[in-house]
Amino acid sequence: MQRFLVFLSLAALLAISAAAEEPRSRYYLVIGEATPDTWQISINNPTDREKSMGAAMAALGGEMLSYYWGLADGKNYITIRLPDDPGMVQAMYLSRLSQGVLRNYTFIELMTSPDMVEALKRVPDFMTPVE
Repeated sequence: MQRFLVFLSLAALLAISAAAEEPRSRYYLVIGEATPDTWQISINNPTDREKSMGAAMAALGGEMLSYYWGLADGKNYITIRLPDDPGMVQAMYLSRLSQGVLRNYTFIELMTSPDMVEALKRVPDFMTPVE
């Protein structure tokens, strides 16, 4: 019985340790404005771009959370979760710019409400005296 309890304790510690080591993610709002050529490709071949975008995010170890089109402005609004790897995010951003399918492209990192609370708590550490 003691061996079983030791085994259960070790298994619980390993599970807690694995959960604590889970990779941190970052969240982004991506706003894209297609070029006229891209619109023509979409008109000629109407497909659900959400599915392909979701697959691309999964291949990067991330997740697409939402995919919307703005009716009045023709832009798409996508929220994604990606691994905490700034180099990968920068390369992904630059690769989309170089493909020529977007006229304008904005990539905004989002913060959760609890992360904002933690950031606000740290503000006094960075305040400089006003002269």
